[in-house]
Amino acid sequence: MATKGYHSYRGRRSGRSWLLVAVLVLLLAAACAYLFLQRYLRYTDDGGMYFALPFLEETAAEPDVQPESVEEEREMNLVIEEPEESEPAEEPYGDRRLLGLDAPPADAETLNALLAQTGANGFVCSLRDNAGLVYYTSTAALRDAVASGAADAQTLSQLCQETEALAVARLNCFHDSYYAWANMETAGLCQGSGYIWYDSLSYHWLDPAKEAARAYVISLAVECAQMGFDELLLEEMQYPASGNLEKISYAGGEAGRTESLVLFLTELRAALEPYGTKVSLLVDGRLLTAEGDPAYAETTGLDLTQLLPLVDAVYTETADLEAAQAALEALAGEGEAPALVSLTAAPAEGSDGGTEALPDAGNWYIP
Repeated sequence: MATKGYHSYRGRRSGRSWLLVAVLVLLLAAACAYLFLQRYLRYTDDGGMYFALPFLEETAAEPDVQPESVEEEREMNLVIEEPEESEPAEEPYGDRRLLGLDAPPADAETLNALLAQTGANGFVCSLRDNAGLVYYTSTAALRDAVASGAADAQTLSQLCQETEALAVARLNCFHDSYYAWANMETAGLCQGSGYIWYDSLSYHWLDPAKEAARAYVISLAVECAQMGFDELLLEEMQYPASGNLEKISYAGGEAGRTESLVLFLTELRAALEPYGTKVSLLVDGRLLTAEGDPAYAETTGLDLTQLLPLVDAVYTETADLEAAQAALEALAGEGEAPALVSLTAAPAEGSDGGTEALPDAGNWYIP
C-alpha cells in the first residue's frame, strides 16, 4: 500500500522542447553534410557550381567543359609559335687605327681632320700618368692629383659624343704617388715595416690586393666611361717589376698577385658593364714571345693565361707581329684571343713613306 501523499514523478516534455531538439539535430546534420560535400564542390568556367560525387559519376555527368572531339582537342592544344625576330648582329668593333693625342682638340671637326692625315679611325687620350696625376677635371681623384690645366671633362665628353671615331682613354692603374701616399695603410703597396714602398724613381704604388686601391682606380675608370670613351687602355695594371722588390710586403700573403689582378679586372668589368666600355691592356712585349718571361710574369702578376679572358685587346710593342699573335692565341688556349694592337711610330713628316707606311687595316696605335 502506497504511502498517502507521496507519488514517484514522471517528467513530461512539452511539444516545444521536442521541436527545438529536432531543429538542432537537423542543423548539425546539415553542417556535417556541408563539410563532407565541400571536398566534392566544383566550379565551371561560367561561375556555376556542381558536386562531383564519386558514387554518382556513372549517372551524373559533369558539365561539358572538355572538347567534343579529339580533333577539337588537338586544335585547342595547337600553339602557333611566331618566329622570333632575331636582333641584328652587333657591329664588330673593327680595326683600331689609333692616334695618341698630347691634348684634346677644340672640336670634333679639328679632330676628324687630324685623324684623316694619318688614316687613323680613333684617338687615345692619356688621362692618368705613372705618378698618379689625372689630366681631366675629375671629381673622384684626390684634389692634389688633378693636374693644373687638366682638360675639362665636359669638353672631353662632347668630343667623344660628336665624333664617330673610336675614343680610347689611356689610364695608368697602380703606379701612383698621390693616393698611395695619402692612404698607405688601406691602399698603398707597403714595406714590411708598414711604411709606403717606393721604386727606383721614388714613386709609390697602389696595392691591387687592397680593396680601397681597386675602388679608387675603378672610380676613375667609371668617370672615363661616363664621358663617353669607347675603350679603356690600362697601363701598368700590374705589380712593380724593378726597385728593391725584396722590401715589399705583398698584403701579408692574403692574396696572390695574379689573383688580385683578376679580382680587379672582374670588378672593373662589372662597373663598366652599364656603359658597354671595352677593356684593354698595355703589356711588355716579352710576355708575347714563344718562350715568354716566367720570372717577369710572376713578379708583376701578369699571368696572361688568367687575365686574357677578362680583356678585349692587348697592346704591345713588338718587332714580330705574327709571332706575337701566335703567342697570344697560345696563351688564350681554347678561349677566343683578344685583339692584338701593335704600337708603332708615325712616319717622319716629309719622309717618302708618309701615311702610306701605315696599313689601311689592322690594329695599330701611334703613341
